[in-house]
Amino acid sequence: MSLNRSFPSRWPVLAILSAALAGPLCAHAALFGDDEARRAILQLREQRSKDNEAQQARMEELSRQVDQLKRSLLDMHTQIEQLRLDLARQRGQEEVLQRELSEMQRRQTDLQGALDERVRRLEPQPVTLDGQTFQVEPDEKRGFDEAIARMRASDFAAAAVALNNLLKRYPNTGYRHSAHYWLGNAHYGLRDYNAAIQAFRLVVDGAPEHPRAPEALLSVANCQVELKDTAGARRTLEQLVKQYPRSEAAQAARDRLLTMAAPAAPARAAAKAPARPAAASKAR
Repeated sequence: MSLNRSFPSRWPVLAILSAALAGPLCAHAALFGDDEARRAILQLREQRSKDNEAQQARMEELSRQVDQLKRSLLDMHTQIEQLRLDLARQRGQEEVLQRELSEMQRRQTDLQGALDERVRRLEPQPVTLDGQTFQVEPDEKRGFDEAIARMRASDFAAAAVALNNLLKRYPNTGYRHSAHYWLGNAHYGLRDYNAAIQAFRLVVDGAPEHPRAPEALLSVANCQVELKDTAGARRTLEQLVKQYPRSEAAQAARDRLLTMAAPAAPARAAAKAPARPAAASKAR
């Protein structure tokens, strides 16, 4: 019982001892907690600082990359514009070249056409005359055509000059037999019957198979009649009938011979009647 009675009296002492022992422990515990907190805060600040620095570095890197990309885009834009300018310039040059090429082709075509025309004028060309085909030079053809045009205009002097010039310049021309025939007609129109007979004889003697040969003989007879050479005219007409019996000229010669066989006065009149200028006939 004494123990039980004495225990309550010790509670205050125990309480005081407990408080005295707990005070330093709590202070130490509080001090330890503040240090940990500060270290945590410092570590957090340090981590955040590092994160901020890293983020800043990343932002700067991104900004640098963006700036570089901008410069690249600007350079690319500049290059694209330069390419556009170059392309436009090239297109302009192509258009100029195309126009120049077209103009050159046109000129070449014109020159080729002019050259072909000049060559055509200089090259021999085929001609068919009096049933015969032969090659003649352009000037040769032009000379003969001009002479025939003079004949059709009854300008016998100019026709004779043109035909003589043609025969002198081209002695072996394919026109020579026809030219001699028309030369005879030109002299006949000029009443130079002897010269006409010589020209007509060149046809008969030089080309007896020529289509104009029968007409040439008939014209010789006409010239002889004009020269009052009736005997010679008769012989020529007989030669015509014998040498070219089926020709139209031979039929005319037969009629002429019948007229010559009539009395003298009518014969002379009849002989003169058909003896009209051969050049007056249509030049063919």
